[in-house]
Formats: sequence, C-alpha cells, structure tokens
Amino acid sequence: MYEDPSEIDFLSRIAWLYYKQNMTQSQIAKKFGISRIKVLQLLKKAREKGIVHISIVSPLYNCLSIEQKLISTFNLKDAMVVPVYRKDTVKESLGKAAALYLERHLKSGNLLAVSWGSTVTEVVKFINSKSISNIRIVTLNGGLTPSFFLNPYEIGGKLADIFRGECYYIHAPAITATKELCQSFKSDVTVRQALEMAVQADYSLVGIGLAGTESMLVKLQYISLAEAEALCQQGAVGDILVQFFNIQGEKLNCDLHERIVALPIENLKKMNNVIGLAGGKNKVEAILGALRGQYIKILITDEETANKLIKIEEKDSTGET
Repeated sequence: MYEDPSEIDFLSRIAWLYYKQNMTQSQIAKKFGISRIKVLQLLKKAREKGIVHISIVSPLYNCLSIEQKLISTFNLKDAMVVPVYRKDTVKESLGKAAALYLERHLKSGNLLAVSWGSTVTEVVKFINSKSISNIRIVTLNGGLTPSFFLNPYEIGGKLADIFRGECYYIHAPAITATKELCQSFKSDVTVRQALEMAVQADYSLVGIGLAGTESMLVKLQYISLAEAEALCQQGAVGDILVQFFNIQGEKLNCDLHERIVALPIENLKKMNNVIGLAGGKNKVEAILGALRGQYIKILITDEETANKLIKIEEKDSTGET
C-alpha cells in the first residue's frame, strides 16, 4: 500500500508521459522544471513501486488520458483531472489537486496571483511550502465580505504565511455602489500598483463562479435577483473576478462591470499560467465559457466534468444537434 498519494500521482504522470505519450526524458524534465537525471530516477522508482509493468497501473490512468484530451480539445497549456467518488467532496479534491500543482510548479521568488471562492479556499488547507519560499502573493480583486472564502485578503495572507513571502492587496471593495466610486478606488496608487503587478504573475489561481440565482454573489446579496436575471437574459453562464461572460466566453456589456474593482478578465488572456479551478455538473457551462473565452491556460477539474466539457465541445464543433 502506498504511503504518499502525492508521490504516486507524480510518478504516474511521469510514467504516462514517457511510456504512453512518447515524450523524451529531456522534454519531461523541461515540463516539470527538473533535470533529466531526476526523470530517469523517477521512472526507475515508478517501476520499483509497481506503477509500471508492461502498462501503467494507476487509478489515475483514465484521468491522465482525459487530461491530454482536454489539452488538445481546448488548446490548453496544461490540465489536471481528478477522480471524485462523492459529489460533496468535489471542492476538497480540487483543492488538493491545485495544491499539488502549485507545489510542483512554483519556484522560490515567484509571484502568485489569487482570486476568491470556496474552491480556491480549499487550496490553502492542503498546500505545503516544502522547499519553496519567498513566494509573493498579489490579489486579483477587491474584498467582498468578512467570510474567509469570499475574501482574497484572507486567502492571500494565508498563502503568504505558508510560503514565507509578502502579500500585496487591492485595498478596495470588489463591487462599489457607483461607477464614480469605482474609478476613485482604481485611481488610488496602491490599487493601481497591485493591478499592474498582477499582470506580471508567474502563476494565477482563479475560481469560476455561476450565473443566475445559484451565484454566490446573489446568495450573499451583492447582486440582486433583478441584476442576476438581467445578466442571464444577456446570456451569462458564469463569472471570473465578478465579471460575467456568455457560453462563447464573451464578456457581457453591463453596468455591473463598471462598478468592479478587479483585474479586467481580458488581461487574463495575455497572462502566463492562469489556472482555472472549478468542478461539478452545475459548473459545466461556466467552465466551458471560460475555456472558450481563453481566460484560463490551465484547468483543474474533476473527471465527470472534464468528460462533459469534451463531449459538448466535440458535438458543437461537428455541428451535431
């Protein structure tokens, strides 16, 4: 029985890329930021632990195949798909996966940008700094509420503590009462500096929210039911950084967006390594819109959701009804 699931996960991925995707040891080394000798050692360890016989033996075998399909279907830089056996553990499973992903890819001195959300909060619970330190954190939007999972200040602060770095905040509410107040906050030098810094992030972690009455923004009364209904009538399927988009990924033109203190989601398209973290059948359309809008470069989701995304995109691309 394996003692460290994260080690088995990593060894399985190395083995998959080498034996099933025919990547060279040098290519794998570059992908994960390690030496070719280290790749050789990991492949040997995978054989010693019984992960590799004639074929790969791993509960993640199917997920690894789906990851490659996601990457090719949506032209992603990377993807991570996790098996979820209970619906009530989706967020926890995704949080663990995102924590592992960041631990493998972040390097000391990197800049990590973070948003808010209940799934993003799960990452903080499971991430381990290990040998990584001096990670600078910058928030991508203003604060919403004292509630931990809706407050990027809390999430950013916790991550800065874990990685022994500093956190740079957008000192403003995420949603202001008026357009004029929003412009006033954005003109503040500290807010402007944080937004400019966010664009330079080595990695960014964003949640993908729902539109309509199920939106957390509606439940907490930051957006009224009337506003939510108006957004849905415009075709809203989801949001990133409190900015709503339709199923094709097009950002909506609405008054609400003139009152948001956050990095414009258009900027995400030009940024490196933007990680979208979301899963569950109720999030399929929201994730699909985010993928089509090219707001995210890396997707971390669950197996069922990933399969649905691929199925819908393949169906739409062939014009099937």
